[in-house]
Order: sequence, then structure tokens, then C-alpha cells
Amino acid sequence: MKMALLYIHLLSLAVAVGSMLIAEHLISQRLMFSRQRKFTSDSYDIVLFASRAVTVSLLLLWLTGIGFIVLGYLNDPTYIENQKIWAKVSIVLLISVNGIYIHRGLLPRLADVSAGGLLIRNAWESVKLRLSFSASIAGWLIATFYGAAKFLNQGYHYSELFGLYLVVVAMLFVFSYLASDQFINGRQTDGALA
Repeated sequence: MKMALLYIHLLSLAVAVGSMLIAEHLISQRLMFSRQRKFTSDSYDIVLFASRAVTVSLLLLWLTGIGFIVLGYLNDPTYIENQKIWAKVSIVLLISVNGIYIHRGLLPRLADVSAGGLLIRNAWESVKLRLSFSASIAGWLIATFYGAAKFLNQGYHYSELFGLYLVVVAMLFVFSYLASDQFINGRQTDGALA
């Protein structure tokens, strides 16, 4: 039973992380960092497909993750005292809430952008988009790391483990503002001296 759960969990994780990286790369490359590139209907279709793949994968990850916790508890009731489990559950919960925001708020806007509309119309929308991307990327990468890092099973507190996630979110959020067309695209921006 545990081997079947592990197989489904790892396969779902691979699909989710791959799909998330493809979608977020398309969105950030064409909307946040390069004003010359258009976000086309083809780009929107790819993002929509990736989003659906992430949703199905996330559901499977929740089901298999709960299965792991139940099996662990049945084998050893102290299993649920592992702080890493609860940090990972908290991170995946935030990924799930962020996914709801993406489906209800971002995807409809992306459909409008592919038809020529603007995604970011003011500073608040820019903050929400960048924070959503940062929370998503950090969440998937940290949750994946915690799943593989068996050495974190004992000796670390929830606050340390969850705190690392918050630090990575903050770093990615700040980086999204520091990155410029010149840095991302490897060329000088308009008006820069050659």
C-alpha cells in the first residue's frame, strides 16, 4: 500500500511542479519582464492546460499525503509529532489557497490579456501577481524538498521549517521587483548607453 501511495505521490508531484514551472515561466516571461512579447491565445491555452494538470495533481497529492499520515500514525502514533509533516501540510494548504486565487482571479484575466487586455493595471495588481507567483514557486520547491529531506524529520521546530518557506517567498517577491528587462533578457533597456 505504501509503495502505491509513494508512486502516485511522486508522479503527481512531478506533473504538478513541471506544469507550474511551465505556466509561470510563460506568464512571467511575456508579461512581467518583457514588454515586447505578446501573451497569445496559444500561451493562454498552455497555461490553462498546465493549471488543470496542477489541480488534478494537487488533489492526488492531498489524498496520498493523507494516506501517508494515516499509515504513519497506524504504525507509530508518535509519527504525527514530526514537525516537518505539519510545516509541509501548512505549505501545501497555502499552495491550495493560492491555486484557488489563480483559478478565480488570474486565469480569467489571462484570457483577457490574450485578447489584447492588460493584466497589471495598477501597483496593487502587480503586488498580488508577484506575491502569488512567489508563494507558488517557493511552496512547491520547499514542499518537495521537505518530502525528500529525511534528515529534517526530527530536531527542527515547525517555526523554523515554516519560517524557511516565508523567507524564500520574501526573497522571490523582492527579486521579482529587482529583476529588470536588462537582467532577464540579457540586453540593455531602452535609453541605456551602449
